[in-house]
Amino acid sequence: MPADFEHARSVAVLGAGASGLAAARELTRAGHRVTVLEARHSVAGQCAAAEIDGRAHDLGGHGYSPGHHRLAALVEELGLSSTDTGPPLVFDPATGRSRPHRPDPLCRETLARYRRIRAEQFPRIAEPGLAHSARALAVPARRWLAEYRLTALAEVFGPGYTAAGYGHLDLDLPALYLVKYAELTGMAAGAEPVRTIDGGFGALWQRVAAELPEVRRGVRVERITRGPDGVRIIVDGAPLLVDDLVLTVPLPEVLPVLDATEEERALAARIRHLDLYTTLGTITGLPEGAHTLVRPHLDSSAGIGRCVSFHRRHPDQDVLACHAYGRADLDGPAVADLLRTDVSAWGGHLHRLHLQRRWRFMPHFGSADLAAGALDRLEALQGQRRTYHLGGLPAFELVECVLGYAQDLIRRHFANSGHKLLATRY
Repeated sequence: MPADFEHARSVAVLGAGASGLAAARELTRAGHRVTVLEARHSVAGQCAAAEIDGRAHDLGGHGYSPGHHRLAALVEELGLSSTDTGPPLVFDPATGRSRPHRPDPLCRETLARYRRIRAEQFPRIAEPGLAHSARALAVPARRWLAEYRLTALAEVFGPGYTAAGYGHLDLDLPALYLVKYAELTGMAAGAEPVRTIDGGFGALWQRVAAELPEVRRGVRVERITRGPDGVRIIVDGAPLLVDDLVLTVPLPEVLPVLDATEEERALAARIRHLDLYTTLGTITGLPEGAHTLVRPHLDSSAGIGRCVSFHRRHPDQDVLACHAYGRADLDGPAVADLLRTDVSAWGGHLHRLHLQRRWRFMPHFGSADLAAGALDRLEALQGQRRTYHLGGLPAFELVECVLGYAQDLIRRHFANSGHKLLATRY
């Protein structure tokens, strides 16, 4: 039941991606007054879709495991249906053949060793958030795996991890992110089928947005000023006064308009991202199947710019969402040229490029910053100056993770609120 009006709070949520809409939904269900502010004219963020010939094609989120319990529960609660799309395929361009990606489960000895290490060093890894396990898993993934004789983790989960946009394992990325991915994917290593939401991931978040009382799209936030009595936001030249602010926009992006503290600026300066491109094109001659991993390009960062995976949203259409990593000296047109070259070499044909989206994906901290407590410092900011930080940085860039973290944070900090309600605008 909604909270009593006198105990309700007014909250502004910046960003209408999965994290922001999940938070807004929890706040609304708790009886608070919520205004969602989104710079784009559409919602869903990285779960957005593009319409080609009257049908939606996911650009970011493509599939989920039934083990993603919070997401599955939300799909069911909203009355949406899902479809088993089968296991991912692994495509070998050298042979032109593809096979199901069903890696053998971790051997009994390796799995037992992992469980002992988890129990001793990071027992909360499967819980929402990252800070509780960050220091124990701060070292680079390859080094951590070798030290604990867990290289099977890389062999089993590495291809899917890299194909999903979390980086190549030969890069200096902390073990925290690989282990979180492995836990959320399931240590059964491929035993659960991949499901997709009928109508697309974008449709899920459009449904959530439609149930919210106020989602403002295409707005420009010009200034945010936080004080002891509330938060004042200038939106398209007009003031919006709220009790609390929920930030799902990455700190570096909101700094130009935020009255940031020294701590917020210091943390923002340490945040890293991966450059990821989604290129949507009509392509014939490639393997059929919903999810396909391109093996050679998954194994080494030397293949940055090349297609690491492609997704076919509709079995009867040759419209593919192709994913590749970028870097400073490799822009979108160059990535598209590499895709065209690869498709031709694989015996296919790229007929038309429909669109390309560049993502600043997977906000994260490096190994030294994790070891020094960067995520603990971020958690310490929750509630300070009436501000809460959500999204992939504290949660991990996976829909199940940002959804769970948003739900838990709102339930912890906004239940039985005693704040006096401020006007939502004046």
